[in-house]
Amino acid sequence: MRWFPVPVLVIVLLTGISSAAIAQQAGPAIQGKVLEKGTRKPLEGMTVFPAGREEETAVTARDGSFLLPVEAAGDYSLVAAGPGYERSAPVNVSVDKQEFRGKEAIIFLMPVYAMNEVVVEGERNQDKTSKTTISGKELTGVAGSGGDPLRGMQALPGITTASDGFSNPAIRGSNPGSNFYYTDFLPVGYMFHMGGLVSVVNADLVNDFNIYSSAFGPEFADVTGGVIDVKLRDPRQDRLVRKVNISLLEADFLIDGPVSENQSFYAGARRSYYDLFVGDLDEEDGIKVTQFPEYYDYQGKYLWKLSEDHTLAFHLNGANDQMKVTISGEAKEAKKDPVLVGDFAFDLSYNTAGATLHSKLSPRASNTVGLSYLDTGIKQQMGRIGYVTVDQGTVFLRDNVNLAADPQHDLLLGVEYVSWNVDIDLDILNDIPSEWDPDTDFTSAERVIYNDTISGDYWGLALKDRWKIAEPFTLVIGQRTTYDQYLDIYKTEPRLGAEYAVTGDTLITAGWGKYHELPAGYQIIEKLGNPDLSYIQADHYVLGLDQQLVNGWSAKIEGYFKKLYNLVVPHDTLNYINGGSGKAYGAELLIKKNLTTNWWGWVSAAYAKTERRNDLTGQEFPSAYDQPYIINIVYNWKITPKWTFGAKWRYQSGAPFTPVVGTYQDTTDPANPRTRPIYGPLGSERLPSYHRLDLRVAAEVWSGIN
Repeated sequence: MRWFPVPVLVIVLLTGISSAAIAQQAGPAIQGKVLEKGTRKPLEGMTVFPAGREEETAVTARDGSFLLPVEAAGDYSLVAAGPGYERSAPVNVSVDKQEFRGKEAIIFLMPVYAMNEVVVEGERNQDKTSKTTISGKELTGVAGSGGDPLRGMQALPGITTASDGFSNPAIRGSNPGSNFYYTDFLPVGYMFHMGGLVSVVNADLVNDFNIYSSAFGPEFADVTGGVIDVKLRDPRQDRLVRKVNISLLEADFLIDGPVSENQSFYAGARRSYYDLFVGDLDEEDGIKVTQFPEYYDYQGKYLWKLSEDHTLAFHLNGANDQMKVTISGEAKEAKKDPVLVGDFAFDLSYNTAGATLHSKLSPRASNTVGLSYLDTGIKQQMGRIGYVTVDQGTVFLRDNVNLAADPQHDLLLGVEYVSWNVDIDLDILNDIPSEWDPDTDFTSAERVIYNDTISGDYWGLALKDRWKIAEPFTLVIGQRTTYDQYLDIYKTEPRLGAEYAVTGDTLITAGWGKYHELPAGYQIIEKLGNPDLSYIQADHYVLGLDQQLVNGWSAKIEGYFKKLYNLVVPHDTLNYINGGSGKAYGAELLIKKNLTTNWWGWVSAAYAKTERRNDLTGQEFPSAYDQPYIINIVYNWKITPKWTFGAKWRYQSGAPFTPVVGTYQDTTDPANPRTRPIYGPLGSERLPSYHRLDLRVAAEVWSGIN
């Protein structure tokens, strides 16, 4: 009985002959693998050849392996190259005269980072509306960033900062405090030292960013500004690496490498040390810095690949910032507000520990769950104004399930639970500065003493369906439902997005959604604030066009409108009330060039208007972050494999400010009359427009030393 036709039987018999035996009969050859440097990921389609003889090649298979025939046994230097990777340094290998084989040659290739290669494993989030994705390597290379990828963000459209030296971003008309930051799926205490001087994350660990400027999906936290989702890279799996970086302001170290075949880790820390050399500074205009700003931070990750479908990661990170100044009676601030005389000390810190588990449940379903504990501390001593001490502990649980239900529907179910507990001890004069009133006067303010512990729980449920209605059209339908136990508020907010692929290179996007955020902590506690405050709310609208061009060029333009309401404004008897509103609108253009030859960069231009309105008084004024025109030009040129030149030019409109138009004598205390300022209309004048050019030259002068 014949079970198989003859041709099939022949094929089965032939496949039983080992490839090694066939190669043995063919003559001498070199075998090996090509892997990505750092991750040891096998690279398919790479070309391998003897140095100087590029006509004799082999191409790697899916597992990265290659077999390169050679003329005779002997010593060879192999080189590997391929699209998206730098050409390797020569690897020496010997072919045995008897066996016609040498030891397996392992060649590592370094990725060349381009804007369209920022996510190696695929997009973390398929939504396209108002999302900018960029790699940490690119932002690290931006001139003027100091090698800090988060500082490099300010060169992207839609991002405004208080000043050029501080990087804490205001996104599309919202204040920096209205943003939310994730790192590896979990929240962080804060992202920038000293309010924006430098980020708290080691630059070498940042893999990429997803920046959602507006109209983001229901799976993200409740804020009215933007969401910055930072993904840190996985620890190295090829070898143990120790790094030490020393600069004029700080030093850091990093240990990074494998523990076993399926476990790896990194651990690093950084501390500024300028304060160790500077000491006390001379008094200037009545202000003396007695402790120069100092900071430290640390990060750690332990990655355990439980199986092909399950990866467990443990995360540890934290930061601390400190500064002290002394204000004397000669300072102009003290002359108008005498209680400012004295010592001012600032101490801010956070520490977090957590774990994430990513699981592939089936070919069509995956789940990511994260659990963390975050401890945040604030200590402030403010002369005779008083002191504030806050210690907050937060448990955070987040779970996202993704399911490709059928070819038309990609579903997301997200669950979030937050439990917080805050110890508050304060004794201060209650006149906290506000953008709604520039006339702060602590001397005449009432003293508030508050010592209590408050707590609350928060639940969130996110539902989203990416519905491919037809081949070119995708509708993104979402809803976020939350309950805040402390304020006793239920909230259900719809989110809607649309993507229309006109062609394979042209995409039209649109989005709309309703959003809210909790007022600042001091605004909702008794005595100092108003526990009856409600949420700050916003409506987001956005329309955009994304065009892929030739030779690595692309262009993106977006217009947006944001309506703000229930903003918190000061109130004479209630301390604070939801009595403000506002709007922000504008257009942004991004033209970028990926690294296809030896240079890359982008041009971004933005026009924006941001307005606030006090609904109690009818007063309207521009926001402190209202800078109508911002232009960035970023250029990087890879001169040689070891030398890179970069430049960045930035132009921005001046920020608005409230002028002092006169003075008056305050004789409330006849024995101590004071000269007090008279302010003009809010935001009625502007600082001059500003432009800046940064240049950067980077060189690898010796292997591993830059």
